[in-house]
Amino acid sequence: MNTYRLVSLVALSASILRAQGSGTAASASADPSFRVSRYEELWPAAARTAPNLRALKHIALLPDGAAWLTIAGASRYRGIQYRNFQLTDRASMQDDYSELRTLLSADLRVGPSGGTYARLFAEGRDAQGFDRTLPGGVRTNEADRADWQNLLAEVGRGNSFVRYGRQELAVGRERLIGVADWANSRRSFEGWRATTASDVRLDLFDGRVVAIRSDAPDRPDSTTHLRLVSLSTVRDRPASYSARPALWQAYLIQLQTRNNLDDRTTVGARALWRAPYGKALLSLEAEGASQRGHIATRSVDAWFGVLEATTAWRTVRWAPSLLVGVDIGSGTGSDTLHHADNFQPPYATAHGFTGIADVFGRGNLLERRVGVGFEPIATVQVQTTLRRFSRVRLEDGVYTKTNTLLRAAGGSTALAVADEGDLTVVWPASKYLTVQGGVAFVLPSAFLRQTGVSAQERFAFISTAFTF
Repeated sequence: MNTYRLVSLVALSASILRAQGSGTAASASADPSFRVSRYEELWPAAARTAPNLRALKHIALLPDGAAWLTIAGASRYRGIQYRNFQLTDRASMQDDYSELRTLLSADLRVGPSGGTYARLFAEGRDAQGFDRTLPGGVRTNEADRADWQNLLAEVGRGNSFVRYGRQELAVGRERLIGVADWANSRRSFEGWRATTASDVRLDLFDGRVVAIRSDAPDRPDSTTHLRLVSLSTVRDRPASYSARPALWQAYLIQLQTRNNLDDRTTVGARALWRAPYGKALLSLEAEGASQRGHIATRSVDAWFGVLEATTAWRTVRWAPSLLVGVDIGSGTGSDTLHHADNFQPPYATAHGFTGIADVFGRGNLLERRVGVGFEPIATVQVQTTLRRFSRVRLEDGVYTKTNTLLRAAGGSTALAVADEGDLTVVWPASKYLTVQGGVAFVLPSAFLRQTGVSAQERFAFISTAFTF
Protein backbone atom coordinates (compact mmCIF):
# COMPACT_ATOMS: atom_id res chain seq x y z
CA MET A 1 0.00 0.00 0.00
CA ASN A 2 1.58 3.31 -1.04
CA THR A 3 0.72 5.28 2.10
CA TYR A 4 2.66 8.39 1.11
CA ARG A 5 0.84 8.63 -2.22
CA LEU A 6 -2.54 8.31 -0.52
CA VAL A 7 -1.84 10.84 2.26
CA SER A 8 -0.44 13.37 -0.22
CA LEU A 9 -3.51 13.04 -2.44
CA VAL A 10 -5.87 13.54 0.52
CA ALA A 11 -4.03 16.62 1.78
CA LEU A 12 -3.78 18.27 -1.64
CA SER A 13 -7.40 17.56 -2.54
CA ALA A 14 -8.67 18.84 0.82
CA SER A 15 -6.85 22.17 0.51
CA ILE A 16 -8.03 22.76 -3.08
CA LEU A 17 -11.62 21.68 -2.54
CA ARG A 18 -12.14 23.59 0.69
CA ALA A 19 -11.18 26.73 -1.21
CA GLN A 20 -13.61 25.87 -4.00
CA GLY A 21 -16.40 24.94 -1.64
CA SER A 22 -16.28 28.24 0.29
CA GLY A 23 -18.10 30.09 -2.48
CA THR A 24 -20.91 27.59 -3.05
CA ALA A 25 -22.43 27.05 0.40
CA ALA A 26 -25.23 29.57 -0.09
CA SER A 27 -26.57 27.88 -3.21
CA ALA A 28 -25.87 24.26 -2.29
CA SER A 29 -29.47 23.73 -1.18
CA ALA A 30 -30.63 24.10 -4.79
CA ASP A 31 -28.37 21.30 -5.97
CA PRO A 32 -29.28 17.62 -6.21
CA SER A 33 -27.02 15.41 -4.14
CA PHE A 34 -24.36 13.42 -5.94
CA ARG A 35 -25.65 9.93 -6.78
CA VAL A 36 -23.76 6.70 -7.29
CA SER A 37 -25.51 6.44 -10.66
CA ARG A 38 -24.82 9.89 -12.08
CA TYR A 39 -27.67 9.74 -14.61
CA GLU A 40 -30.10 10.00 -11.67
CA GLU A 41 -29.03 13.62 -11.09
CA LEU A 42 -31.09 16.45 -12.66
CA TRP A 43 -29.35 19.78 -12.22
CA PRO A 44 -31.32 23.07 -12.29
CA ALA A 45 -30.69 25.83 -14.84
CA ALA A 46 -29.39 28.07 -12.03
CA ALA A 47 -26.24 25.95 -11.86
CA ARG A 48 -24.92 27.45 -15.11
CA THR A 49 -24.34 30.85 -13.47
CA ALA A 50 -22.62 29.36 -10.43
CA PRO A 51 -18.86 29.56 -9.80
CA ASN A 52 -16.36 26.73 -9.91
CA LEU A 53 -17.39 23.19 -10.83
CA ARG A 54 -21.16 23.73 -10.56
CA ALA A 55 -21.09 25.65 -13.83
CA LEU A 56 -20.48 22.31 -15.60
CA LYS A 57 -23.81 20.94 -14.44
CA HIS A 58 -26.09 22.88 -16.79
CA ILE A 59 -24.33 24.04 -19.96
CA ALA A 60 -26.98 25.61 -22.23
CA LEU A 61 -26.70 24.54 -25.87
CA LEU A 62 -29.69 26.50 -27.24
CA PRO A 63 -30.72 30.08 -26.38
CA ASP A 64 -34.18 29.03 -25.13
CA GLY A 65 -32.67 26.49 -22.74
CA ALA A 66 -34.36 23.54 -24.45
CA ALA A 67 -31.08 21.64 -24.72
CA TRP A 68 -28.27 21.40 -22.17
CA LEU A 69 -25.28 19.32 -21.21
CA THR A 70 -24.14 18.10 -17.80
CA ILE A 71 -20.52 17.09 -17.19
CA ALA A 72 -19.68 14.96 -14.13
CA GLY A 73 -16.83 12.87 -12.88
CA ALA A 74 -15.27 11.06 -9.96
CA SER A 75 -11.88 9.67 -9.03
CA ARG A 76 -11.20 7.27 -6.16
CA TYR A 77 -7.89 6.02 -4.84
CA ARG A 78 -7.95 3.22 -2.26
CA GLY A 79 -5.38 1.22 -0.35
CA ILE A 80 -6.31 -2.27 0.94
CA GLN A 81 -4.62 -4.63 3.35
CA TYR A 82 -5.42 -8.29 4.02
CA ARG A 83 -3.91 -10.59 6.59
CA ASN A 84 -4.92 -14.27 6.37
CA PHE A 85 -7.21 -13.68 3.40
CA GLN A 86 -10.18 -16.11 3.41
CA LEU A 87 -9.06 -17.21 6.89
CA THR A 88 -5.93 -18.89 5.48
CA ASP A 89 -2.58 -18.53 7.26
CA ARG A 90 -0.17 -18.73 4.30
CA ALA A 91 2.36 -16.30 2.89
CA SER A 92 0.35 -16.06 -0.34
CA MET A 93 -2.68 -14.84 1.65
CA GLN A 94 -1.01 -11.69 3.03
CA ASP A 95 -1.18 -8.61 0.82
CA ASP A 96 -1.10 -4.80 0.58
CA TYR A 97 -2.35 -3.35 -2.68
CA SER A 98 -4.13 -0.31 -4.11
CA GLU A 99 -6.72 0.68 -6.70
CA LEU A 100 -7.52 3.78 -8.75
CA ARG A 101 -10.80 4.41 -10.55
CA THR A 102 -11.79 7.37 -12.71
CA LEU A 103 -15.27 8.04 -14.09
CA LEU A 104 -16.20 10.84 -16.50
CA SER A 105 -19.70 11.38 -17.90
CA ALA A 106 -21.67 13.64 -20.25
CA ASP A 107 -25.46 13.92 -20.12
CA LEU A 108 -27.13 15.56 -23.13
CA ARG A 109 -30.80 16.49 -22.64
CA VAL A 110 -33.24 17.96 -25.13
CA GLY A 111 -36.65 19.11 -23.89
CA PRO A 112 -38.01 21.03 -20.91
CA SER A 113 -37.68 19.77 -17.33
CA GLY A 114 -40.89 18.01 -16.36
CA GLY A 115 -42.04 17.74 -19.99
CA THR A 116 -41.28 15.45 -22.92
CA TYR A 117 -37.55 14.99 -23.37
CA ALA A 118 -34.82 12.90 -25.01
CA ARG A 119 -31.33 12.28 -23.69
CA LEU A 120 -28.04 10.57 -24.37
CA PHE A 121 -25.83 9.61 -21.43
CA ALA A 122 -22.27 8.37 -21.72
CA GLU A 123 -19.94 7.53 -18.84
CA GLY A 124 -16.44 6.21 -19.33
CA ARG A 125 -14.55 4.23 -16.71
CA ASP A 126 -10.87 3.56 -16.22
CA ALA A 127 -10.05 1.14 -13.38
CA GLN A 128 -6.53 0.16 -12.37
CA GLY A 129 -5.24 -2.27 -9.77
CA PHE A 130 -1.69 -2.15 -8.41
CA ASP A 131 0.44 -4.87 -6.80
CA ARG A 132 -2.30 -7.37 -5.88
CA THR A 133 -0.63 -10.75 -5.23
CA LEU A 134 -3.56 -12.63 -3.65
CA PRO A 135 -4.89 -15.63 -5.66
CA GLY A 136 -5.99 -14.42 -9.07
CA GLY A 137 -3.61 -11.45 -9.04
CA VAL A 138 -5.08 -8.23 -10.41
CA ARG A 139 -8.54 -9.41 -11.46
CA THR A 140 -11.21 -7.79 -13.63
CA ASN A 141 -12.73 -6.71 -10.29
CA GLU A 142 -9.77 -4.36 -9.87
CA ALA A 143 -8.74 -3.49 -13.43
CA ASP A 144 -10.71 -2.61 -16.56
CA ARG A 145 -8.93 -0.02 -18.69
CA ALA A 146 -10.83 2.55 -20.74
CA ASP A 147 -14.33 1.11 -21.17
CA TRP A 148 -17.95 2.23 -20.84
CA GLN A 149 -19.68 2.15 -17.47
CA ASN A 150 -22.92 3.58 -18.93
CA LEU A 151 -23.92 4.29 -22.53
CA LEU A 152 -27.64 4.78 -23.04
CA ALA A 153 -30.41 6.59 -24.90
CA GLU A 154 -33.68 7.58 -23.24
CA VAL A 155 -36.99 9.23 -24.09
CA GLY A 156 -39.59 10.16 -21.51
CA ARG A 157 -42.00 12.60 -19.93
CA GLY A 158 -41.81 13.67 -16.30
CA ASN A 159 -40.85 10.65 -14.20
CA SER A 160 -41.69 8.08 -16.89
CA PHE A 161 -39.23 6.92 -19.54
CA VAL A 162 -38.03 4.17 -21.86
CA ARG A 163 -34.27 3.54 -21.90
CA TYR A 164 -31.97 1.30 -23.90
CA GLY A 165 -28.26 0.64 -23.55
CA ARG A 166 -25.64 0.02 -20.93
CA GLN A 167 -26.86 1.11 -17.50
CA GLU A 168 -26.64 0.48 -13.77
CA LEU A 169 -29.47 -1.21 -11.94
CA ALA A 170 -30.44 -1.38 -8.26
CA VAL A 171 -33.26 -2.99 -6.29
CA GLY A 172 -33.96 -1.43 -2.88
CA ARG A 173 -30.93 -1.54 -0.58
CA GLU A 174 -29.09 -3.56 -3.27
CA ARG A 175 -29.17 -6.80 -1.28
CA LEU A 176 -30.18 -8.70 -4.43
CA ILE A 177 -29.27 -6.45 -7.38
CA GLY A 178 -26.94 -3.48 -7.13
CA VAL A 179 -24.19 -1.35 -8.62
CA ALA A 180 -21.48 -2.88 -6.41
CA ASP A 181 -19.66 0.45 -6.08
CA TRP A 182 -17.04 -1.10 -3.76
CA ALA A 183 -15.66 -3.05 -6.73
CA ASN A 184 -13.16 -0.98 -8.69
CA SER A 185 -14.84 -2.15 -11.93
CA ARG A 186 -18.38 -1.75 -10.79
CA ARG A 187 -21.32 -3.60 -12.31
CA SER A 188 -23.54 -2.57 -15.19
CA PHE A 189 -26.19 -4.20 -17.38
CA GLU A 190 -27.26 -3.84 -20.99
CA GLY A 191 -30.86 -3.95 -22.19
CA TRP A 192 -34.25 -2.25 -22.09
CA ARG A 193 -35.77 -0.47 -19.10
CA ALA A 194 -39.23 1.10 -18.90
CA THR A 195 -40.44 3.13 -15.91
CA THR A 196 -43.76 4.77 -15.27
CA ALA A 197 -44.50 6.75 -12.12
CA SER A 198 -47.58 8.44 -10.70
CA ASP A 199 -48.59 7.48 -7.13
CA VAL A 200 -46.39 4.38 -7.42
CA ARG A 201 -43.46 3.49 -9.67
CA LEU A 202 -43.47 0.52 -12.03
CA ASP A 203 -40.06 -0.61 -13.32
CA LEU A 204 -39.44 -3.22 -16.02
CA PHE A 205 -36.01 -4.40 -17.17
CA ASP A 206 -34.95 -7.01 -19.70
CA GLY A 207 -31.27 -7.52 -20.46
CA ARG A 208 -27.93 -9.05 -19.50
CA VAL A 209 -25.12 -8.31 -17.11
CA VAL A 210 -22.03 -6.79 -18.74
CA ALA A 211 -19.04 -9.15 -18.68
CA ILE A 212 -15.77 -7.37 -17.90
CA ARG A 213 -12.90 -8.48 -20.12
CA SER A 214 -9.41 -7.27 -19.33
CA ASP A 215 -8.00 -7.85 -22.84
CA ALA A 216 -10.98 -6.72 -24.96
CA PRO A 217 -13.97 -4.34 -24.82
CA ASP A 218 -16.63 -5.32 -22.30
CA ARG A 219 -19.81 -6.85 -23.68
CA PRO A 220 -23.11 -8.35 -22.46
CA ASP A 221 -22.76 -11.87 -21.07
CA SER A 222 -24.50 -14.07 -23.62
CA THR A 223 -24.88 -16.89 -21.06
CA THR A 224 -27.19 -14.87 -18.77
CA HIS A 225 -30.63 -13.29 -19.06
CA LEU A 226 -32.12 -11.02 -16.39
CA ARG A 227 -35.74 -9.87 -16.14
CA LEU A 228 -37.00 -7.54 -13.41
CA VAL A 229 -40.46 -6.28 -12.45
CA SER A 230 -40.59 -3.82 -9.53
CA LEU A 231 -43.41 -1.84 -7.94
CA SER A 232 -42.44 0.80 -5.35
CA THR A 233 -43.21 4.11 -3.69
CA VAL A 234 -42.34 7.31 -5.52
CA ARG A 235 -41.91 9.60 -2.51
CA ASP A 236 -40.43 9.09 0.94
CA ARG A 237 -43.20 9.75 3.50
CA PRO A 238 -42.30 11.77 6.63
CA ALA A 239 -41.81 9.98 9.94
CA SER A 240 -45.10 9.19 11.67
CA TYR A 241 -46.86 6.66 13.87
CA SER A 242 -48.57 4.73 11.11
CA ALA A 243 -48.81 1.16 9.91
CA ARG A 244 -48.22 2.51 6.41
CA PRO A 245 -44.50 2.35 5.60
CA ALA A 246 -42.49 5.40 4.61
CA LEU A 247 -41.00 3.37 1.74
CA TRP A 248 -41.91 0.02 0.20
CA GLN A 249 -40.98 -2.07 -2.81
CA ALA A 250 -42.16 -5.39 -4.23
CA TYR A 251 -40.17 -7.17 -6.94
CA LEU A 252 -39.87 -10.22 -9.17
CA ILE A 253 -36.44 -11.19 -10.51
CA GLN A 254 -35.84 -13.94 -13.04
CA LEU A 255 -32.25 -14.96 -13.80
CA GLN A 256 -31.42 -17.61 -16.37
CA THR A 257 -27.85 -18.73 -16.99
CA ARG A 258 -25.98 -21.40 -18.95
CA ASN A 259 -28.69 -22.01 -21.56
CA ASN A 260 -31.41 -22.27 -18.87
CA LEU A 261 -29.52 -24.94 -16.90
CA ASP A 262 -29.69 -22.46 -13.99
CA ASP A 263 -33.10 -20.80 -13.79
CA ARG A 264 -34.14 -18.94 -10.61
CA THR A 265 -37.13 -16.71 -9.95
CA THR A 266 -36.98 -14.53 -6.84
CA VAL A 267 -40.12 -12.84 -5.48
CA GLY A 268 -39.76 -10.48 -2.54
CA ALA A 269 -40.59 -7.19 -0.85
CA ARG A 270 -39.00 -4.52 1.33
CA ALA A 271 -40.58 -1.96 3.67
CA LEU A 272 -39.25 0.82 5.89
CA TRP A 273 -41.09 2.51 8.77
CA ARG A 274 -39.98 5.69 10.57
CA ALA A 275 -41.41 7.32 13.71
CA PRO A 276 -40.27 10.20 15.95
CA TYR A 277 -39.69 9.51 19.65
CA GLY A 278 -38.58 12.55 21.66
CA LYS A 279 -35.22 13.61 20.22
CA ALA A 280 -34.78 10.24 18.49
CA LEU A 281 -35.85 8.93 15.11
CA LEU A 282 -36.86 5.27 15.13
CA SER A 283 -36.56 3.19 11.96
CA LEU A 284 -37.56 -0.40 11.22
CA GLU A 285 -36.67 -2.13 7.96
CA ALA A 286 -37.86 -5.55 6.79
CA GLU A 287 -37.05 -7.41 3.59
CA GLY A 288 -37.63 -10.96 2.51
CA ALA A 289 -37.78 -13.08 -0.64
CA SER A 290 -38.55 -16.57 -1.87
CA GLN A 291 -36.44 -18.15 -4.62
CA ARG A 292 -37.67 -21.02 -6.81
CA GLY A 293 -36.31 -22.76 -9.89
CA HIS A 294 -33.68 -25.33 -10.77
CA ILE A 295 -29.94 -25.87 -11.30
CA ALA A 296 -29.60 -28.59 -13.93
CA THR A 297 -31.62 -31.49 -12.45
CA ARG A 298 -31.67 -30.09 -8.89
CA SER A 299 -34.66 -28.08 -7.71
CA VAL A 300 -34.31 -24.75 -5.87
CA ASP A 301 -36.54 -23.78 -2.95
CA ALA A 302 -34.67 -21.01 -1.10
CA TRP A 303 -35.45 -17.88 0.91
CA PHE A 304 -33.91 -15.03 2.88
CA GLY A 305 -35.07 -12.42 5.39
CA VAL A 306 -33.80 -9.23 7.04
CA LEU A 307 -35.06 -7.28 10.04
CA GLU A 308 -33.17 -4.20 11.24
CA ALA A 309 -34.10 -1.54 13.82
CA THR A 310 -32.25 1.78 14.16
CA THR A 311 -32.50 4.60 16.65
CA ALA A 312 -30.77 7.91 15.86
CA TRP A 313 -30.49 11.04 18.01
CA ARG A 314 -29.52 13.62 15.37
CA THR A 315 -29.98 16.70 17.62
CA VAL A 316 -27.99 15.29 20.56
CA ARG A 317 -24.26 15.90 21.01
CA TRP A 318 -22.20 13.48 18.88
CA ALA A 319 -25.42 12.41 17.08
CA PRO A 320 -25.37 8.84 18.46
CA SER A 321 -27.21 5.98 16.78
CA LEU A 322 -27.89 2.34 17.64
CA LEU A 323 -28.80 -0.52 15.34
CA VAL A 324 -29.84 -4.12 15.92
CA GLY A 325 -30.36 -6.49 13.02
CA VAL A 326 -30.86 -10.09 11.93
CA ASP A 327 -30.20 -11.56 8.45
CA ILE A 328 -30.93 -15.16 7.52
CA GLY A 329 -30.57 -17.13 4.29
CA SER A 330 -31.62 -20.72 3.63
CA GLY A 331 -29.28 -23.68 3.14
CA THR A 332 -29.46 -27.09 1.46
CA GLY A 333 -30.43 -30.22 3.39
CA SER A 334 -29.01 -33.72 3.14
CA ASP A 335 -30.54 -34.47 -0.28
CA THR A 336 -27.95 -32.59 -2.34
CA LEU A 337 -28.58 -34.86 -5.33
CA HIS A 338 -32.04 -33.39 -5.93
CA HIS A 339 -31.97 -30.03 -4.09
CA ALA A 340 -29.88 -26.81 -4.10
CA ASP A 341 -31.71 -24.71 -1.52
CA ASN A 342 -29.01 -22.28 -0.40
CA PHE A 343 -30.15 -18.72 -1.15
CA GLN A 344 -28.15 -16.98 -3.90
CA PRO A 345 -28.56 -13.22 -4.48
CA PRO A 346 -28.47 -12.67 -8.27
CA TYR A 347 -26.23 -9.56 -8.49
CA ALA A 348 -25.97 -8.16 -4.97
CA THR A 349 -23.92 -5.23 -3.77
CA ALA A 350 -22.21 -7.57 -1.35
CA HIS A 351 -19.72 -5.31 0.43
CA GLY A 352 -20.99 -4.14 3.81
CA PHE A 353 -23.73 -6.75 4.08
CA THR A 354 -22.63 -9.71 6.24
CA GLY A 355 -19.43 -7.83 7.13
CA ILE A 356 -17.01 -5.45 5.41
CA ALA A 357 -14.24 -8.10 5.36
CA ASP A 358 -16.29 -9.81 2.60
CA VAL A 359 -15.77 -13.35 3.89
CA PHE A 360 -19.31 -14.77 4.05
CA GLY A 361 -22.27 -14.72 1.68
CA ARG A 362 -25.98 -15.14 2.47
CA GLY A 363 -26.31 -18.85 1.71
CA ASN A 364 -27.04 -21.00 4.80
CA LEU A 365 -26.12 -18.09 7.07
CA LEU A 366 -27.70 -16.49 10.13
CA GLU A 367 -26.20 -13.11 11.07
CA ARG A 368 -26.99 -11.23 14.28
CA ARG A 369 -25.49 -7.77 14.65
CA VAL A 370 -25.45 -4.74 16.89
CA GLY A 371 -23.88 -1.43 15.95
CA VAL A 372 -23.19 2.00 17.40
CA GLY A 373 -22.57 5.16 15.40
CA PHE A 374 -21.58 8.70 16.40
CA GLU A 375 -20.01 11.92 15.12
CA PRO A 376 -17.19 12.94 17.51
CA ILE A 377 -16.29 15.88 15.25
CA ALA A 378 -18.63 17.75 12.92
CA THR A 379 -19.09 15.79 9.65
CA VAL A 380 -16.91 12.84 10.83
CA GLN A 381 -19.08 9.71 11.02
CA VAL A 382 -17.90 6.66 12.99
CA GLN A 383 -19.69 3.30 12.89
CA THR A 384 -18.74 0.15 14.77
CA THR A 385 -20.60 -3.13 14.32
CA LEU A 386 -20.26 -6.54 15.96
CA ARG A 387 -21.54 -9.53 13.98
CA ARG A 388 -22.08 -13.18 14.89
CA PHE A 389 -22.46 -15.73 12.09
CA SER A 390 -24.03 -19.18 12.36
CA ARG A 391 -25.09 -21.90 9.95
CA VAL A 392 -28.82 -22.42 9.36
CA ARG A 393 -28.58 -26.14 8.46
CA LEU A 394 -25.98 -28.59 9.71
CA GLU A 395 -25.96 -30.47 6.40
CA ASP A 396 -24.70 -27.44 4.45
CA GLY A 397 -21.47 -25.42 4.69
CA VAL A 398 -20.83 -21.69 4.39
CA TYR A 399 -20.52 -19.66 1.19
CA THR A 400 -18.61 -16.67 -0.17
CA LYS A 401 -20.22 -13.49 -1.42
CA THR A 402 -19.90 -14.81 -4.97
CA ASN A 403 -22.10 -17.81 -4.02
CA THR A 404 -19.26 -20.35 -4.10
CA LEU A 405 -18.70 -22.83 -1.27
CA LEU A 406 -16.16 -21.46 1.22
CA ARG A 407 -16.21 -24.42 3.61
CA ALA A 408 -18.14 -27.69 3.28
CA ALA A 409 -20.11 -29.09 6.22
CA GLY A 410 -17.51 -31.83 6.72
CA GLY A 411 -19.62 -33.67 9.26
CA SER A 412 -19.36 -30.83 11.79
CA THR A 413 -22.16 -30.63 14.37
CA ALA A 414 -21.43 -26.98 15.25
CA LEU A 415 -23.64 -24.11 14.09
CA ALA A 416 -21.39 -21.20 15.19
CA VAL A 417 -19.24 -20.04 12.24
CA ALA A 418 -17.41 -16.83 13.19
CA ASP A 419 -17.54 -13.43 14.84
CA GLU A 420 -16.62 -10.18 13.09
CA GLY A 421 -15.93 -6.69 14.37
CA ASP A 422 -16.11 -3.76 11.90
CA LEU A 423 -15.09 -0.13 12.37
CA THR A 424 -15.56 2.49 9.63
CA VAL A 425 -14.87 6.23 9.58
CA VAL A 426 -16.26 8.60 6.92
CA TRP A 427 -15.15 12.24 6.60
CA PRO A 428 -16.93 14.39 3.99
CA ALA A 429 -14.12 16.96 3.86
CA SER A 430 -16.06 19.15 1.42
CA LYS A 431 -18.87 18.93 -1.10
CA TYR A 432 -16.42 17.31 -3.50
CA LEU A 433 -14.06 15.25 -1.33
CA THR A 434 -14.79 12.26 0.92
CA VAL A 435 -12.19 10.33 2.91
CA GLN A 436 -13.03 6.89 4.31
CA GLY A 437 -11.27 4.19 6.25
CA GLY A 438 -12.11 0.96 8.00
CA VAL A 439 -10.83 -2.13 9.76
CA ALA A 440 -12.35 -5.57 10.38
CA PHE A 441 -11.39 -8.65 12.38
CA VAL A 442 -12.89 -12.10 11.71
CA LEU A 443 -12.55 -14.71 14.46
CA PRO A 444 -13.34 -18.36 13.58
CA SER A 445 -15.83 -20.18 15.81
CA ALA A 446 -16.53 -23.88 16.39
CA PHE A 447 -17.62 -24.85 12.85
CA LEU A 448 -14.58 -23.37 11.14
CA ARG A 449 -12.21 -24.75 13.74
CA GLN A 450 -13.73 -28.23 13.42
CA THR A 451 -13.21 -28.10 9.66
CA GLY A 452 -9.58 -27.07 9.90
CA VAL A 453 -9.72 -23.24 9.97
CA SER A 454 -8.08 -21.45 12.89
CA ALA A 455 -6.54 -18.30 11.34
CA GLN A 456 -7.99 -14.91 12.17
CA GLU A 457 -8.52 -12.60 9.19
CA ARG A 458 -7.67 -8.90 9.40
CA PHE A 459 -8.79 -6.37 6.80
CA ALA A 460 -8.16 -2.63 6.49
CA PHE A 461 -8.70 0.07 3.87
CA ILE A 462 -8.38 3.82 3.40
CA SER A 463 -9.68 5.78 0.42
CA THR A 464 -10.15 9.26 -0.90
CA ALA A 465 -12.89 10.07 -3.44
CA PHE A 466 -13.15 13.27 -5.46
CA THR A 467 -16.57 13.87 -7.05
CA PHE A 468 -17.88 16.78 -9.10
